Amino acid sequence: MAKTNKGSGEDNRQKIIEAAMAMIGEKGVDKTSLAQISKASGLSKGTLYYYYASKNELIFDIADLHMERMTGALFSMIDGDRALSWESLLTAFFDTLLTSEARSRLHLYLIREAISGNDSLKSRFQQTYSQWFGLVDEAYAKMPGLQTKIPAKSKFLVAVVDGFILQGLLETDPTSIKEIVDLILKSLDI
Repeated sequence: MAKTNKGSGEDNRQKIIEAAMAMIGEKGVDKTSLAQISKASGLSKGTLYYYYASKNELIFDIADLHMERMTGALFSMIDGDRALSWESLLTAFFDTLLTSEARSRLHLYLIREAISGNDSLKSRFQQTYSQWFGLVDEAYAKMPGLQTKIPAKSKFLVAVVDGFILQGLLETDPTSIKEIVDLILKSLDI
């Protein structure tokens, strides 16, 4: 029998999730097994199955954590007391989403799972994208200037982020975040 590290329930769950995120980001969902995650987390298979009876259950928790991490800093910027400019918001948005290859890979793997028939995961992405749209809508409403086509502008920004995530992973000729932000500000008349 394999030795395992003892820990609290939350510690064990966190070990499992972190190991799974790293492996899925590197190998993909299909090529990552619960047995491999168990070994990478330092926990027994029995302990892993205690917390996650299936890979889908683990994927759902990973998706929730992934989305929470990606949006947390951005929501705190909107809710903060400091003066918020479009440039600072967009720069933070792109920095958060484009600077981590592992996070970008995980994001695309989870999207692939969502559009490949995993309706629960698809629903979670829809909820998160709705939050992102709301984040941009809220920021836009707080800024002085022309208040037109706010929902379309929100969707445009999220689509641009997804596109740059894909380009980054394909290792296309990189564009600086500053250039991206400047172009968006100009194209959206902000």
